[in-house]
Amino acid sequence: MQRALYRIAQEALTNAAKHAPGALVRVGVECRRDSVAITVSNTAPTRSPAFDLPGGGNGLIGLRERMALLGGTFTAGADGDGYTVSATIPHHTSTAE
Repeated sequence: MQRALYRIAQEALTNAAKHAPGALVRVGVECRRDSVAITVSNTAPTRSPAFDLPGGGNGLIGLRERMALLGGTFTAGADGDGYTVSATIPHHTSTAE
């Protein structure tokens, strides 16, 4: 779970830096009884990108797949003039004795 939370924050922050230079970015983590939720949102960019950074275009796809494997949920998309990435990862309790 920790690695998944880290990767979500890392990918969302990288995307904000690449696609929304100068935007305000907020990261929120909420520990719930049965899950952990993370949200990374940014406002509209305040300037144009200085240069085009290469990317594989698979970051959000990979996060969506990772959340599916963990039984979680994942959304990413435009939010007004900005962009929001959200994921919820359930706590898994071991049934082994």
